[in-house]
Amino acid sequence: MAENVIEFRQRNSLGVDVQVKLVDGRQLQVLHNGKKKKQSFSVDILSLKDKSKKTVSIAWKWLISSISLFAIMLLLLKILPGYLAENKNLYLGIVLLVGLVGSIYSLIKFWKNTSIKQIFYSRNADVPIVVLSAGKPSKKTFSSFIESIENRIKKFREHMDIDNEKQLTGEMKMLRRLCDDGVISKKDYENAKGKLFSGFDSTAVKGS
Repeated sequence: MAENVIEFRQRNSLGVDVQVKLVDGRQLQVLHNGKKKKQSFSVDILSLKDKSKKTVSIAWKWLISSISLFAIMLLLLKILPGYLAENKNLYLGIVLLVGLVGSIYSLIKFWKNTSIKQIFYSRNADVPIVVLSAGKPSKKTFSSFIESIENRIKKFREHMDIDNEKQLTGEMKMLRRLCDDGVISKKDYENAKGKLFSGFDSTAVKGS
């Protein structure tokens, strides 16, 4: 493998195969290969923040669903016996079965959809661009890759003096392309435009 090529592969928390490759020292190529959808895009690492961030995504709706179903089951098991005569055990058994199955299913979904992510954000607009499942396929491999990319970004920034307005323009073009390709949402893009335009305004003020 060439010295200026860094490659990384993982299967993320959603079961999607992710390949990230840094080529020519600056271009970060990302490929998502899922069962229903494939997606690929590339970004200039100078459009990313120097440091990635670790975030925890908790699937609250599934946890709440599991707790609610269990609570409803217990409530029905307490109330129904007073209203049931014939086949009481049968009906209570059905309530118990449905409640437990529903609660366990929701708990499994909560476990699968709760994840720790490592995210590279765009430099000025803070838009999540490269999202990875932290610690996969192994903590050592993952940490080594993240460190390599962050060091490469830092290295380029130390040796390249890029005009702030050019940085903002480049980031704007990148985000527009990613929005058109469906990598980021239109809402994220619209919010990013406001932040970037503010950056242009501050640059104009400093230069006056």
